[in-house]
Amino acid sequence: MPLTIGARVTDLQGNNEGTLIDIDGPTAYVMQKNGVELEFAVDRLKPYQEAAPKTVRTQSGPNRDHALSPAHRALLASVPADLRAVIARSHDQESPTRPAFAALPPDKQLETIRIYLPTLSARLLAPHLPLVVAFRSLPKPPR
Repeated sequence: MPLTIGARVTDLQGNNEGTLIDIDGPTAYVMQKNGVELEFAVDRLKPYQEAAPKTVRTQSGPNRDHALSPAHRALLASVPADLRAVIARSHDQESPTRPAFAALPPDKQLETIRIYLPTLSARLLAPHLPLVVAFRSLPKPPR
């Protein structure tokens, strides 16, 4: 992708970034936010890309939350609202001192569903048999 004057750029290592203000042959001039102009070889610059957002952890120690894999996220999203409500009610009634199910991070909700799913009645689970099988066959989230 060719660089254009006015574009936000960074060096290949990502140490310096700014606005491309001029290109003179093989040399590019970049103005940083602090007003300092830097000189780079054109082939040592690339278009600026925002850094990936950092995962915010809600707790520390063994109770900290973990990012879910795409398979775990899909499984959590596939849990029907009626099952989720029954599990949330059971979880919240069992121990009023711990956080409510709705306040749990996604990985803790997934683990709570994994724990409570086998305790639900067969009548309630019958229409959701593929979901039960998916929970049994999916490896546990990383700790």
